[in-house]
Amino acid sequence: MQTLEQTHLELIKSLLSAFSRGDIEAVRNLLSEDVRLHFPGNNALSGEYRGRDRALEALARSMQWTGGTTRVQMHDVLANETHGVLLYNVRARRGDRSIEYRYIDLYHFREGQICEIYGYPAEDPAAFDAFYSE
Repeated sequence: MQTLEQTHLELIKSLLSAFSRGDIEAVRNLLSEDVRLHFPGNNALSGEYRGRDRALEALARSMQWTGGTTRVQMHDVLANETHGVLLYNVRARRGDRSIEYRYIDLYHFREGQICEIYGYPAEDPAAFDAFYSE
């Protein structure tokens, strides 16, 4: 029988995989209806997105921002009964700009779904903000 920690690890891995494929419907199924997504920094995407539809809009907007060029590679994932952490690398292009950075997501779980996500660039937040600014 799978432990709660294993279930939460699989939730995180499934979310990263679905996002990588651009499969918004698969992402939808992993998020609670009242999920809160916190996009970091001071840029065009920054802010808190409350509710599944708003969170999905923000994720879709981040994919559109890069014209589908975003590539993610998992570095490590940790989870327990209530929280999870995902460490991953991101590579993306937008017009003549490109960026590579390490990123950290912090997850909160409730009733088998992700109910909150905080994202953090692990290095050079100014470069992160510049890339995601108009």
